[in-house]
Amino acid sequence: MAGIRYAIAGSPVEQSLSPLLLAIVHDHISSIKQKVSADFKLLKLDLVETTVIEDALAWGYAGSMPNSLPWKWTGAPFGKYRTTALLEKAVEASREVLDCSVLLESKTNKSLELQIQEISDKMKSVGNSKLPKSALREEVWINLTAPLKHTLVSNAVNSIDNSMEIKSVNCLRWDGQGWFCGTFDGLGVVSIADYHGVDVADGAVIAILGGGGAARSTAYEWINSGGKVIAIEGRRPLPEGEWINSKEYSGKIDAFINFDGSDIGEIQDVIRIHDKAKFVFKAPYTLMQGTAEERIEMLAEGPFDGRWLLVSQHLECWSNFWAPHLGDMLPSIGLLLTKLAYAEAVLESYAN
Repeated sequence: MAGIRYAIAGSPVEQSLSPLLLAIVHDHISSIKQKVSADFKLLKLDLVETTVIEDALAWGYAGSMPNSLPWKWTGAPFGKYRTTALLEKAVEASREVLDCSVLLESKTNKSLELQIQEISDKMKSVGNSKLPKSALREEVWINLTAPLKHTLVSNAVNSIDNSMEIKSVNCLRWDGQGWFCGTFDGLGVVSIADYHGVDVADGAVIAILGGGGAARSTAYEWINSGGKVIAIEGRRPLPEGEWINSKEYSGKIDAFINFDGSDIGEIQDVIRIHDKAKFVFKAPYTLMQGTAEERIEMLAEGPFDGRWLLVSQHLECWSNFWAPHLGDMLPSIGLLLTKLAYAEAVLESYAN
């Protein structure tokens, strides 16, 4: 296993929780398998504030940017003493969390045996993908956020899925020999639905507000998983596809997801669909305050905060792209959310 340099690239990224999640998951895996800890080290965490994909790739080669960006949660850049020390304290707090909060437990009706079998099948399918088969002593992992997801189109990057085709790349990996990319927002949404007891394969219906990279990834993955999609035009429409016309639909709606980051507005069709949905998710995550227990209570209430989507897609990046061979050691969605709540509470306690 290689040492890892990680960054989140896009604009803005100063508030991103992705570096914290990466550190928490790495610590969780290391606590399970000590050998991993020796071979699998986090060499660097960073923020790459940019609106052009070339800067993200350049960071991958160079390992730094001309100007270091302060991380919102510590008030200092990564690599500085304050951020290093506070990140360590936050990860230590997450390490003490061994079980998922009861409030965040899975609502799936699937048996434990079936869930284990699905994980096994998933790992086998990933093993047959276009992923690199080996790595040098150092790898680069990068998450892309807006406005970069739709900008990567290059024959020099190996796409393991249709991410470049649908203009929704949210994950990069450099194995020391070449670049690889993929899209995992959609897989994350499908996993969340399953976690809440929605059977996408049985034709579950999701309404999607927005048409950006994460929305496109979700729409295509939901359809590929056996579900149906209601496309609701927000700031941007989804591209043409096998979508249900929102104005004509009157059936059940299993989930509603708002990728626009704003209120749903006053359009009656949108309000009607939103109010009919069994579960409502918001893509952006909001500033939370209070103890870990208070944060968990907020996470457990709908409409569900964007941390659900963030955590789920982050786990999909690990299990499908960055380290599939460690898939059976990853925390569940609920456990990682619980760990995150405790880690964030620690960071807030040291805020100025």
